[in-house]
Amino acid sequence: MAATFGVNNTHGLSPNTGHVSESSKDSSVEVATIRDEQGVTVFAGPRKLITRNVTITGKGDADIEAVVPGTVALGVAMITSVKQSESNEDFPEFEIQATIYDEI
Repeated sequence: MAATFGVNNTHGLSPNTGHVSESSKDSSVEVATIRDEQGVTVFAGPRKLITRNVTITGKGDADIEAVVPGTVALGVAMITSVKQSESNEDFPEFEIQATIYDEI
């Protein structure tokens, strides 16, 4: 498991190695609407699915080759993007993005 520097919550994501330095999460809910014959919204309500996007970034080798596919399930983080970059100037850097689907 990776170390964290001042990061209190990685939102269910944690690389096998490396050092997590930043973590962020945003959530969105689609709104369903009903309109009358003039196009005026008469009802608006949330759909039942919440989409949460989580991103963690850090330094070191994130051991990306150890990521294995899983099944899609409510409340489980599904990795959608992994980036690893290296330079001669600094330690390797990584970014892992995931999506979590949940019900209201």
